[in-house]
Amino acid sequence: MAAFDEEAIDRLVAEAQRPAAELDELHRQVLDVTGVARDPGKLVTVECSAQGVTALDIDPRAMRWGSQRLSETILTLIAEALADMQAKSAELLRDVLGEGPLDLAAENNAADVRMREAREAYEAAMDQATAELARIQRDLDR
Repeated sequence: MAAFDEEAIDRLVAEAQRPAAELDELHRQVLDVTGVARDPGKLVTVECSAQGVTALDIDPRAMRWGSQRLSETILTLIAEALADMQAKSAELLRDVLGEGPLDLAAENNAADVRMREAREAYEAAMDQATAELARIQRDLDR
């Protein structure tokens, strides 16, 4: 009777989980991206992440600008920090998913293709694991 190969099963399971783990890591990396913007005088700095505005630093000298100018500057810097964050996220996705449309609604976009490949790799690994388990069961039944 053939010996039960636990290592082979572990390898099959690990291979099946690899694409999902890679996508989980990409998701974590995208969530960690931050965008930063500063006014030309570097008196106001805004940082944004997926959670929204995560930091706002106002030098006391900027308080002399008056509320209208200060609020306009902050709003402008929030928009710039968000744009910076989106550009960094898009660059990260391009690095991982390759060039091509990042529009998730577009047919055959890079993210969709990568997800399909991951699903196919997972299904193939699970088919291999199922076949190996069936073979082991047959060997044990003899």
